[in-house]
Amino acid sequence: PGPAVPGKRPAGPPPPRPPGGAGLASLLAKIDKPKKMSTMEKSAIDWAKYKSAQTADERDAMDRFAKDGYVERQAFMRRVDERVAANARDVRRKRMGVKDDA
Repeated sequence: PGPAVPGKRPAGPPPPRPPGGAGLASLLAKIDKPKKMSTMEKSAIDWAKYKSAQTADERDAMDRFAKDGYVERQAFMRRVDERVAANARDVRRKRMGVKDDA
């Protein structure tokens, strides 16, 4: 062969391909793998299955329990806060010598 030319590869057999297939087909196969399901998606699907497996009476009982539980606790806490604030206000007004408007 002639003198080596810088930047040019000498002629010869092509380099061996990596194992497991290479090229566009294997790249597309890797990309097309099914996406992993997120925890939120899995939970939503599981919850829907659980709810569909229940009877109407069980669902109604669960709805009543959930609704009454949180909403009632929040209403109770609001009433307690209002009562505590009113009592504190009354004590301050008595110390200041302010008479009730009633």
